[in-house]
Amino acid sequence: MYLFIVNLHSGNKNTLKKWSQIENLLNEQQIPFEKVMSNSQVETEKFISKNLLTQNDLKAVAVIGGDGTINSVIQQLAESTVPLAIFPSGSGNDTARMFQLTDNPKDFVYKLLAGKTTSTDLINVNGRFGITVAGTGLDSAIGNQVNQSFYKPILNKLGIGSFSYIISAVITLLTFKPFNGKLTIDGEVLKLTNAWLIACGNTAFYGGGLNICPHANPSDGFLNITHLNNANRLNVLFRLFPDLLRGGPVTKEGVFYNAGKEITIETNRPIPAMVDGEIIISTPLHITIRENALSLVLTV
Repeated sequence: MYLFIVNLHSGNKNTLKKWSQIENLLNEQQIPFEKVMSNSQVETEKFISKNLLTQNDLKAVAVIGGDGTINSVIQQLAESTVPLAIFPSGSGNDTARMFQLTDNPKDFVYKLLAGKTTSTDLINVNGRFGITVAGTGLDSAIGNQVNQSFYKPILNKLGIGSFSYIISAVITLLTFKPFNGKLTIDGEVLKLTNAWLIACGNTAFYGGGLNICPHANPSDGFLNITHLNNANRLNVLFRLFPDLLRGGPVTKEGVFYNAGKEITIETNRPIPAMVDGEIIISTPLHITIRENALSLVLTV
């Protein structure tokens, strides 16, 4: 038995078409499955919880959606034996990008049934799991701007949802106020002055392909931390952000890279925090790495 979580509002205009192709392939091969056309995180979590308790032959839970839907699902599957399969159909698709997962329905079904899996680490942020990046500061402000914007639904319908992150980044760069704080990495304390962002990555990408933590590896047992301090607004807007858009490591003055297993972040005012692109809480944050916490179906 397979479970499918289908999010028709995940950001890709072709989601229903792709799901129909997947469903037809499953029916042709007489593969038993159940589905939910999910409209909310609560609905998703209830569906999975019910089936985890009642289905003894559950082979995998598959997400047809984006990183936000994946985040809802891993809250149930983290540190369990049930693997997660992902068919990317969101506006960002950073998880699929990192693991190079297919977006071809036929290949997806073939790989899903083959059942080859790998173990991946997860982030834990104040008790909530994530698979890609947890961040606070400018990046969470950009994520909040994206989620509240009028243009994201329009760009999603056009199939170019990732551009909503770029538009929101430019808007936020003009208005965001830096903060002071304290970043503690495995007991070592770093004082932050005029800080713009702190990103803790299990994977390299967020925001639809921005390479914020270029050295991150989801199977090495470490979080990679990128923080930006003491940079003026014009420098961030015209030098650092363009480098980030080009996809390579940003090595300009004010950008620092670290790695660790346990991170705490304290700030002089509450700063919203996000994980997997979802705004969840505000600082202070306690972030840890959970090694080999999720089984992921390889649909490469």
